[in-house]
Amino acid sequence: GGYGMGNFMFDLFFPRPFFYSPYYGYYGRVPYAARYYGAPQFIEEEEEEQPNIFERVFSYIFGDGDPNRGLETARLRAAAQVIRDNGGAVVAEQLAPFVDAPAPRMDDSATVDESFVLPLVSQLGGEPTVTEDGDIVYLFPELQLSAESTLEAAGLDSDASTGDIVQVLNYRGVSTKGALERRDLINLLDKSLTVSGRDPSEPIQEEELEFNRSGTGWNILSGALGAINLGGALYLGQILSSPALVGVRLPSYYGVVQSAFPLLLAYAVLFNVIPLVRNAYNGRVNEGIRQRNDARRKWSTVLRAAGRNVQRKLKAARVMRTGLRRVGTGGDDVVYDTKKDSAKELEKRREKDALKEFDRLLNQDDEGAFQ
Repeated sequence: GGYGMGNFMFDLFFPRPFFYSPYYGYYGRVPYAARYYGAPQFIEEEEEEQPNIFERVFSYIFGDGDPNRGLETARLRAAAQVIRDNGGAVVAEQLAPFVDAPAPRMDDSATVDESFVLPLVSQLGGEPTVTEDGDIVYLFPELQLSAESTLEAAGLDSDASTGDIVQVLNYRGVSTKGALERRDLINLLDKSLTVSGRDPSEPIQEEELEFNRSGTGWNILSGALGAINLGGALYLGQILSSPALVGVRLPSYYGVVQSAFPLLLAYAVLFNVIPLVRNAYNGRVNEGIRQRNDARRKWSTVLRAAGRNVQRKLKAARVMRTGLRRVGTGGDDVVYDTKKDSAKELEKRREKDALKEFDRLLNQDDEGAFQ
C-alpha cells in the first residue's frame, strides 16, 4: 500500500509502530538522511500507491512512522563535511548545530560546557586538544565514515548493487568513467553528496511528528467508525448483561459473540484510546523537537556572530589544521558504522596497526641477524 503498511492481516495482529517501527509507514520509504541530501525518488522499486480504507484506519490508529529515521547518518555526514572544510580541526561551536546541545548562553564571556559534542567526536574518531588559552580544539586526523552511511544518505541499501549506485550517479550527473570497482563508485557518490548544493553549516532540523498523513476527512471518518464501534460494543454489553441472559449460554453464532464480547469491547476501547494517547505523546515529543531545533539555530547564530571567545577558538583551530584520510569505502576497511560502538572499533584498529608495525620491526631485526 501507499503508506508502506504491507499485508493487512500482518498489521492486524502485529501493528508495526510497536514491533517494526523503523520501517513502518510512509517515512519508512526514504530515511531522513536521504531526504536531507536530496536522494532521487526514482530509486524506489515501486511507486507510491494510494492507501486503501484499511490502511487509512490503521494510519489513524497507529500513525505513519518516524520522520527522523536516519537522522543520525545525516547528523554525522553534515558534521563530517564541516570538519573537512576546516582542515580537520574544529571547535564545539562548529559542531553544536548538528548535536542535541542545550541552548547557548548569549553572554560571550560565559564558559561553555562542551560535553554535548563528545559523542559525535568519539564516533568520528576525533581527539580533544587543549590550547594555551584553555580552549578545546577537536582534531580529526583520520575522519571516519562508512560506505554504509554514504549509501544510506543516497537512499540506497547497504548491499546496493553497482548498477543501483551507477543509476544514482547518472541521475546526479556524475560521470562513472574510470570507476572500475564498487569502492570507486562509492567514493564518487560520497563526493556528489558533498557538493549537492546544501550549505553544510546549516543546522540539522528534526521534523515534527504528524498525527498521520490521511487528511482531516479520513480522520473524521475513522474517528466516527471508532465511536460507532464503541457505541455498538457498549450496547451489546448492555444486552448481554440483562437479567434475562444472566447465566444463559446462547447457542450457535450468538454464543460465539457472547464469548468474544470482552475482546470486542477491548478492541473498541483501544480503537479510540490509542489515537488520543498517541496524539498527546506526539505533542510532548514535538515540544522537545522544537526546543532542540531552536537550540541548534541559536548555536548557528552564535557561530556566525563570532564573538571574542569564538574568534579566539577558531583562530586556534586554524593553526591546528591537519590532513585527513578517507577510510571505509571497501568491504573490509569499514572502521565506522552507526550500528557499532565507534570508540571501541577505533581502539581495536589502532591496536591492530600497532601489532603490524611491531611484527614488521621484528622481521627486520631477524633479517639483520642472519646477514
